[in-house]
Amino acid sequence: MQLNRIAQLLVFAGFLLPALSSAQVNSVEFGKNRVQHKKFIWKFYQSPNFNTYTNQGGVELGKFVAQVAEEELRSIENFIEYSLQRRANIVIYNSYNDYKSSNIGLGSDWQNAGGVTKLVNNKIVVYFDGNHDHLKRQIREGIARVLTDNLLFGDDIGEFASNQALLDLPKWLVDGYVSYAGEAWSTEKDDELKSAILGGRYNSFYQFAFEKPVLAGHAFWYYIGEKYRKENITYLLYLARIYKNLNNACLRVCKKKFKEVLADFMQYQQEVYSKDIRQRRNQPKGQLNVSEDISKNDYFRFQANPNPKSSTYGVVEFKKGQYSVKLMENFYDARTLLKIGVRTNQGDINPNYPILAWDGKGTRLLVAYWENGKIKMFVYDVIAKYKRYKQEIEGVDQLLDASFMLDANTLVMSAVKNGHSDIYTYKIEQNKLTQITNDIYDDLDPTFVSFPNRSGIIYSSNRPDPLAPNQDTVLPSKYRFNIYMVDILNDSKQKQLAKLTDLKMGNARFPMQYNTNHFTFVSDENGIGNRWAGFFSTQRNGLDTLYYIGDELLRNPSPKEFDSTLVAWQKQEPDSVSYFQVYKDSTYTFPITNYQSTLLETRIAGNNGTVSEVRREGDFKFLYKLKVDEQALAKRNVNARPTEYIRKLTAEKKALDGRAIIYNKKAAVDTTKKAKDFFQNEFADEKP
Repeated sequence: MQLNRIAQLLVFAGFLLPALSSAQVNSVEFGKNRVQHKKFIWKFYQSPNFNTYTNQGGVELGKFVAQVAEEELRSIENFIEYSLQRRANIVIYNSYNDYKSSNIGLGSDWQNAGGVTKLVNNKIVVYFDGNHDHLKRQIREGIARVLTDNLLFGDDIGEFASNQALLDLPKWLVDGYVSYAGEAWSTEKDDELKSAILGGRYNSFYQFAFEKPVLAGHAFWYYIGEKYRKENITYLLYLARIYKNLNNACLRVCKKKFKEVLADFMQYQQEVYSKDIRQRRNQPKGQLNVSEDISKNDYFRFQANPNPKSSTYGVVEFKKGQYSVKLMENFYDARTLLKIGVRTNQGDINPNYPILAWDGKGTRLLVAYWENGKIKMFVYDVIAKYKRYKQEIEGVDQLLDASFMLDANTLVMSAVKNGHSDIYTYKIEQNKLTQITNDIYDDLDPTFVSFPNRSGIIYSSNRPDPLAPNQDTVLPSKYRFNIYMVDILNDSKQKQLAKLTDLKMGNARFPMQYNTNHFTFVSDENGIGNRWAGFFSTQRNGLDTLYYIGDELLRNPSPKEFDSTLVAWQKQEPDSVSYFQVYKDSTYTFPITNYQSTLLETRIAGNNGTVSEVRREGDFKFLYKLKVDEQALAKRNVNARPTEYIRKLTAEKKALDGRAIIYNKKAAVDTTKKAKDFFQNEFADEKP
């Protein structure tokens, strides 16, 4: 069996790698081969419980995964009440596209990804999409899958097959349990469940579980934990395994039959969410551009034309593995600008591509996509109706987002290089890439802003503060996303970084300029992704002089310090001198919407004081093009009350703390202390 051959090869490589500098994995499963556009050269870290395999350009990701896996293992073992029996293997791909081109696990037809991390016989396969929080969730789900499958079916493939035939548990039940172990609940899951329940599509739980098995299973276990205590989640699964009967297990834990518990689940969720949406807005004040039915095909990356007189919009349609970039004109005229992908009955949506962006005038539409192992782009001229600048974007591994700056030749982008998500600018005609930020934190959703006395790039980042340490022992997934602004007009190498938000709960994403003095962003602090606004003011706070002498940088040095540094480097004068304008910034943020469902996408619509919004209700997505809500900015009186999930989360924190409520669920750590190097690896520059 080919799967056994792959397992044997990896075990053999595990023995060889401590003595070798690298090993190449190149096993192909005949008849189900995927096209691989690059040769993967594998290296690995060895920690007490995991072998972490990474390929070229993924060294930093390997360090992160090894640390997180060891840190999270104990809590997952405690939840599942089962310990890892032997060292597990984690295979990391630097991007979703590399992951999809892998042949590892193609023969495991019993395991459908469906939102749960792929597992192949004690081997966890994960990928990096630019967000370390997503990678951490994949790691937790992968560990949970290993432990759960070993507990239920054994850790030998032969034993697994026989036990799986005897223990006939619904797939949604096991997959949902694994997903719950990865992350108990979240605002995203809460909104997705609300949309499914209130959409009126499902009359029974079995209908729901058939179409959305992972969500249904995850929500079921979350319900069991809330209704019958969290301690009974694993106990119920244990009884189902012992009795080989879900009815008997439910009677023991819930005092009801299994079907009755499922019926109670549907009724309970209907009541909770029906109550939650009361006194919340169903739709924003503005023009509805379009609604798309997503029951069969999904639509995303909506881009409304910024021209106020135009109803044109760009959108990506996903249908069974294929992506179509469409330009919709006059609501019904569709022009297909790009069609990529391979048609398949099953397929997850690429989290990054294709990427769309309008220029400020609404005459050009950027389309960036991944094809044949390369990042490609073109700009579609709406007036002339042809594609310009068909070219490749080189120098980065992934492109996460892009938007035009003031002119139609410059893009500001979020991209990944060597496992780091940073901000870049890109000159289209010159095909020139310039890096703006360079740190271990995830820098996402960049747009250009111009306030009185201050211009720069505003973006979302999970760095805890502007002066946070930049070292490989820091785990970015421990922190929530806030809004930052970086000065790009200063020619100095030193860029001033300003933190514009300080959320105590939830995350801040999709920032952009709203009007002359305000910026706007999306925050799920109350449990629903609502639009927030921030008032921004700044004033000059001095001019710093920077002296570059040898490898040292002196900022406003005293004459004694300046002279002694010159003497130390045996120089008569500094190598170079630059000046850095320092600003003192202040912000005030507040919600300006109170929606029933989460704001999924939003973009600034050009230079005309408008923004676009995409929201979902049931099986429909709605695209709105909205003017600046000056009334909400002036009154600042919108009360975005918390959802039931956030209320429970807040109550739990209050009970745990026994004092004032602390909303930050991602506890900060002291990043000034170097973490213990607990993992081993074969890299020369690391500790053995």
